[in-house]
Amino acid sequence: MLLNREEAISIVLKFAKDHTINSKTKLNKTLARLNLFMIPVDINFKLNQYGSFDISLQELSTNDFFSVSSYTFKEKTIPKYILKTAGSELADKVIRDKLSNILKPQELSDLQNELHRLSELSASEIADDEHCKLLVDVDDRFKLIQRINSVNVEMFDLYNETKKLEKNNLINLRLSALIEYCYFLSNFLRNIRFKNIESEGYDYESNMFDYYFLCNLEKIVPLIKEQIIKETKDEILINKCYQYFINVAKEDYPFSLNNPNLKDFIVN
Repeated sequence: MLLNREEAISIVLKFAKDHTINSKTKLNKTLARLNLFMIPVDINFKLNQYGSFDISLQELSTNDFFSVSSYTFKEKTIPKYILKTAGSELADKVIRDKLSNILKPQELSDLQNELHRLSELSASEIADDEHCKLLVDVDDRFKLIQRINSVNVEMFDLYNETKKLEKNNLINLRLSALIEYCYFLSNFLRNIRFKNIESEGYDYESNMFDYYFLCNLEKIVPLIKEQIIKETKDEILINKCYQYFINVAKEDYPFSLNNPNLKDFIVN
């Protein structure tokens, strides 16, 4: 499951105040927040001085799902994105056919409330909040290093715990696959992506999924621990985590067994 760009924008505008986002930077920031709900979106976010940024969003124009108009603020022309009826219908379809498979009703309500809240903030306020959550600032580097090391140790322990799981049903197989993938991902982040993080400054060219993945790995550790010992597994929770980590940023995190360069990514 993966939301394309139009689906993701329609969801954001559906839940935004007045179904409107009043700047391209703010649209970038709000779309990026879907990652912290582990909703896989086909948008490749990089890092600029404001945080998550995708250059393709700069070129959005009016289409069937939303309109793009402009207004003047402090002598600058700023785009404004407004949901259309077809966009609202698309958002409803995405909720029904996709999000309902990975989000429980309370989680969907939390998502709606969060996107509405963000739509009332300025772009800089959203960026500050994102930086705080993801630890991208140089001032938070020691916290980031602690998160990297802690997540890697926890995932190593969970990877060993998968031996206790009986592989006699689909949900146990998926949980095992999720843990194995996340373990290799944590190795990749620690030993390749963040290898020189202590000596680097503020990296404007970094891939924001490094930070999203690290934050979300930390978030799911206690959830996975609980699922390992539970006799009746939470299929929606496991499916959400699995769908997110497997489907987001495939080109940058190619752990497929068919990848001839797999050994370069599995670092012990």
